Amino acid sequence: MTKTSNNKNVEAGEPHWIEWATGAVSAVIVLGVIAWIGKDALLDRDSSPNLVGAVLQTEKRDGGFQVLFEITNDSSATASQVTVHGEIREQGAVIEDVETVLDYVPGHSKAKGGLIFQQDPTGKTLTVRASSFDEP
Repeated sequence: MTKTSNNKNVEAGEPHWIEWATGAVSAVIVLGVIAWIGKDALLDRDSSPNLVGAVLQTEKRDGGFQVLFEITNDSSATASQVTVHGEIREQGAVIEDVETVLDYVPGHSKAKGGLIFQQDPTGKTLTVRASSFDEP
């Protein structure tokens, strides 16, 4: 219901300054979001993910040696079903290799997981890398 004073609509007068300030701030935010999305849509031309693996930590567990890893996707393209391959090498020969699958590694983000080896990787060459992915 509209408020009236002396038979005049109170809301018909000049808007309060806070209404103008709120409208201006909202407009700036909306325009900024539109510009950001537009820039990504027009300038970001990554056609495939760029997946890089890194070992975070190695721990002895009852079932073997657990290696925690992180896969970084430096691209804006998303990868799904990322197969992560881990190898332990000694003097150039592969001693043990294991694999796991990460469901999803979004663009410009990281995903973590773990590999379990039977051999102790201490003092040996341990590599973790993404070996395959699907495009979602």
